[in-house]
Parts: sequence; C-alpha cells; structure tokens
Amino acid sequence: MKRMVVFSCALMIVLNMLGARTLGYGAGWYGQSVEESQGRVSSGTELSFVYKPWYLPFGNPSLTAKVAVGTDQNGDWVVPYLECGINVDILRTIKHPFNSISQNVIAYTPMISMAYQYDPMRHMTLVSFSASPFKLSAKDFWYEFLVPFVVYDPADMTMDSWGINLIRYTFLFK
Repeated sequence: MKRMVVFSCALMIVLNMLGARTLGYGAGWYGQSVEESQGRVSSGTELSFVYKPWYLPFGNPSLTAKVAVGTDQNGDWVVPYLECGINVDILRTIKHPFNSISQNVIAYTPMISMAYQYDPMRHMTLVSFSASPFKLSAKDFWYEFLVPFVVYDPADMTMDSWGINLIRYTFLFK
C-alpha cells in the first residue's frame, strides 16, 4: 500500500510536469527532532521539486516533492524523510514592509502546506503540516525564512516530530 501511494504521488507529479506552466527546484536547510527518541535529531539539506500551475492572488496552490539529507547527532548520514504535498499561498500582495530588502518589487505570499511524509529509517507513513509566514516570491523564484513544521502519526494521532526550515530557495523555470 505504501509503495502504491508513493508511486501514485510520483506519477501525478510527472504527469503534471508534462503540462506545467511552471516547474522548479529548490534547496533549503532544515533541523528536525523526533519526539519518541530525544536523541534522534538531524539537520541538513532539503531538496525539492515544485509544480506551480497558476499565479492566483488568493489560495494559489503548488505541488512539491522533497527529500531531506543530513546528519544525525552521531555524524552519520541519514535520509530522515521523503515528502509529497500541496502548498497554498494564502494571499499575494506587493504592499508589504519587506520590499526594502530587494531592488525589484517582490510579492509577500505567506503559505501553508500539508504533505504525505515517509520516514525510510523507521518505515513509517506520516502527515506533515507547515506554515511559511515569511515567503517572498516573484515569477521565477520564491524564498522562505523560518518555516516551522510539525509531523503527525495518523495511526495513533500523536505528534511524531517537529522542526524548522531555516531558509529555502526555490527557483522556477518560465
């Protein structure tokens, strides 16, 4: 069943890419702590692929596929999660206080996300929620800062882990 869900998500992303208006890739830096094992902390790089079909002023969706690669507390390389999900930009405005950090006009587009997450080390299927309150975007990029995320285990409805993406750069093709 798990393989079927992962395969379906991957197939959906590939098929959507064929008719995509905008595709992209991204990189970010994350830190994560697992609740069941306080000693299981990892940090590293998160790589992502993005499909963004529209530029709507409210409720703009995008699909993402992510993989995190980093090190744990022992310095061993780990892949703490693989993720496939949907992001929704709550609003899009160019009248905001962050315009002073760029020479060009950029949009402020706070975002919320929900994703299917697979933990390959523990063979667990999880659900991830995140909020991106500091997201700046244009037609060919978006930057996110200080993005907290919480991961739940749907089997027993408990929080599995939590973390933060310090910064994520996403570059979009035209």
